[in-house]
Amino acid sequence: MSIAAARTKTVNLVPTILKAGFATAVSKTGNGVAVAAINEQAPTASVSLVINAGSRFDAGDKAGIAHFAKNFGFKNTGKRSGFRIARETELVGGVLSSNLGRETISFTAECLKEDVPYFVEVFGNIVSETKYAEHEFHGVATSVAADCSAAEGSPEVAVVEALHTAAFRNGLGNSLYAAPYSDISTEDLKQFAADNFVANRIALVATGVSQEKLKELANSSFADIASGSAVKTSAAKYFGGDARLASHSEQGHVAVAFEGAAAGTQEFYTAQVLRALLGGDHFIKWSTSGASPLAAVASQTGKDVKVSAFNFGYSDAGLFGIYAQAEHQEVAQVAKSAVDSLKAAAKAVSAEDFKRALSQAKYEAASRYEVRASATEALVAAAFQGKQSTGADVFAAKLLKSKPTTVVLGKTSELPYADALI
Repeated sequence: MSIAAARTKTVNLVPTILKAGFATAVSKTGNGVAVAAINEQAPTASVSLVINAGSRFDAGDKAGIAHFAKNFGFKNTGKRSGFRIARETELVGGVLSSNLGRETISFTAECLKEDVPYFVEVFGNIVSETKYAEHEFHGVATSVAADCSAAEGSPEVAVVEALHTAAFRNGLGNSLYAAPYSDISTEDLKQFAADNFVANRIALVATGVSQEKLKELANSSFADIASGSAVKTSAAKYFGGDARLASHSEQGHVAVAFEGAAAGTQEFYTAQVLRALLGGDHFIKWSTSGASPLAAVASQTGKDVKVSAFNFGYSDAGLFGIYAQAEHQEVAQVAKSAVDSLKAAAKAVSAEDFKRALSQAKYEAASRYEVRASATEALVAAAFQGKQSTGADVFAAKLLKSKPTTVVLGKTSELPYADALI
């Protein structure tokens, strides 16, 4: 059975989640803020403010402005100082965090259920009343630089960043991290917030709270936020390409990707099944089992090998491929064997293997709701689902016909070129 032929049997995994008993309906406030919640039976809750303003929306010499905007979260607002927010959060035992993605900026509070109203109010203040004060800018710039330094020290982060840049160039190819040459000021941040921190680009998602209660709180705390004009975003365009990153890394790293599918589409879920078929995103180390194609690849060398399949889905594009890490003299063969496994899986899959992969993909989708961070991520996807593509291309054909994107990191003189892998 081919993946293409099996596509009609690859059920949408969202209904699997709904059958688990979780409420994932999405509603909107009067001015257009999306609201989604899972009312878990637990004493604690989490609530997240998610803004459709990630690094994709950076431009020109303002590369990294979304990174700065994320790090300005929980600073001085018109109603509370940053110190007061931190102090009041400590007094109620809450935990604050922020995160930047390629499409969204998110601010999250984990707390007791009775404290959710307080944090929803704080989030409303962040959107409409953050001051972006000059005296706070230096501290934010320092934290941005620290984030960049930490990212530079991670080979995996460097490879994934280069992979997106080579694949999409700009937009989704923009780095999550501010560029050293970025010329960003507090006035730029105020304009960025005015353009992007608007109701039709905001979702409020929560666990441990009812949908009705969360909508009521959102209607109150976000009532004065402008609805916003139509979102103007250039459609993602996949290019493909190569990048070679010289590094002192002890091992060689190789990633090979193809044009994938947008999150929430049938093709994306087909890709999830294919990823499970290959061995998923669980690194396989010192494997002697042949349980999956990537496990078999890892066992071929007898070395310290890590190999995985990934499937990145965004609102209108995606990346699917493999990531291999091994000794420099071994990594080329590991990566090529992994790519060969991908090609073989796209051509023919036994009924038994397909059933196993489909079950694993369903399980992974449903189990995400058991982990609060993953549940929040899934709620965000549901809240912004109206922006997603519904293209009907057969995934396997699209995957294999697209120009590959290849990134290598390490001692580049010992690492393969794309034509040796594909």
